[in-house]
Amino acid sequence: MAFLARLNVLLSEPLTLPVDTFKSGLCIKLFSSFSADGFLKEESKKACVDRFQKISHVFPRPPADKPLQKAAVLVPICKLEDELALLYTLRAIGVNRHRGQVSFPGGMFDESDHSLEQTAVRETNEELGISKDQIEIWGKGNTFDVRGIEVTPVLGYVGAVDLDKLSVNKSEVELAFLVSVRHLCDPVNFRYTQFKDGYSSPVYLKAKCRIWGITGMITHFFLKALCPEQYKNSLYFLKPIQR
Repeated sequence: MAFLARLNVLLSEPLTLPVDTFKSGLCIKLFSSFSADGFLKEESKKACVDRFQKISHVFPRPPADKPLQKAAVLVPICKLEDELALLYTLRAIGVNRHRGQVSFPGGMFDESDHSLEQTAVRETNEELGISKDQIEIWGKGNTFDVRGIEVTPVLGYVGAVDLDKLSVNKSEVELAFLVSVRHLCDPVNFRYTQFKDGYSSPVYLKAKCRIWGITGMITHFFLKALCPEQYKNSLYFLKPIQR
């Protein structure tokens, strides 16, 4: 009876934490909705992939007079302290495609590749030196049509990444940088660009580089699949006024 009485007292009292708890950041960690552990549970990963594969991409699609070329990019999901982050690259000025733009590691499908997942892993290894053994493939999404190329995003968990220890291929990549999922979910860092072709594309600000274009679009759809409760950014398209 004494135990039950004491329990009732504890439950009726407000929870108090030492001031040092807030200074150390422990309180934030205890109550963080961006904890990596929650996202990395098997059921969470499966739900993320299921949602990602159900998303249909709305892009203008001109009729193709020949089969489209295939390519794949890896969406490298990393662990940054106790939260998740995405790994991006800034394309070198000397490359043929998307020079000077932010992208995910990836490239064209090669005949030696057994799958588009292998393409994404191979290109990531060539660009950043991340071994295939370090990449846990979660699944892939629907393709994006980018100037006559079908680009398939592949979700892969890489774990903790030390940027200083990456073997960056300078002929293809100017630099690599991480952006936390928390940062990407913050509406303060989100904008979008409306195109006259009939669609809008997201833009993410205040990171090391601006994230936009096809990379911004893949980021947007991935976040909607990974953390729909935390990611509330939306794209809108306003029809032009007819004169």
